[in-house]
Amino acid sequence: MHPILPLLQLVDALSSIEGRKKLQKTVHILKELGVPFSEKFEYSYYGMYSPQLKNEIDALVSESLLEEESVSSSHGICYRIKAKPTLRQLLLEVNGSEAGSWIEIAKKLNSWSPQELEGISTLFFLQHSGVPSDSRLIKLLELKPHLKDLASDCDAKFDELLALKS
Repeated sequence: MHPILPLLQLVDALSSIEGRKKLQKTVHILKELGVPFSEKFEYSYYGMYSPQLKNEIDALVSESLLEEESVSSSHGICYRIKAKPTLRQLLLEVNGSEAGSWIEIAKKLNSWSPQELEGISTLFFLQHSGVPSDSRLIKLLELKPHLKDLASDCDAKFDELLALKS
C-alpha cells in the first residue's frame, strides 16, 4: 500500500474537513488507533503536528486532488479541505477506494470540534510519554489550560477510543 493512500481515503470518505488543525488531529488519533498512516508527529503548541502531513496536503492541493476554501468560523477564517472528483477517480484507478472499518471512527472524529480533537490527541501523547492514567487530566490541563471546559469530555472520548483499539 502506498503510504499516502490512507490520507486520500480519509479525505474522500469524509468529503470535507473543517481546517488543517482538525485534519492533523484526526490523522494523529487514527494513527494511534492503528490505522497505517506513515506521517511522523511531534508535540507543538496546538497539540500533535506533522510537518510531513502539511506538505502532503500542500502537494495534493497543488495537484488538484484536494481543494481548500476559506470559510468564516467562530475562531476566524478556517480552510475547509475537500476532495475533488479527481481524487475519487485516482482512488478507483489504484483500487484504493475501499478504506477499512476505520472510516467509521474517522467520521465520528470529524463530528467533534478541533478543540476536542486537540485534547484527545494530547492525551494520546501523554499516554505515550508514560504519564499514568490517573494523572493525565491534570497534565492535560497543565499543557492546555484553554481546554479546561472540555477536559473531562476529552478524557471520556479518549477512553471510548481506547476501547475501540482493544
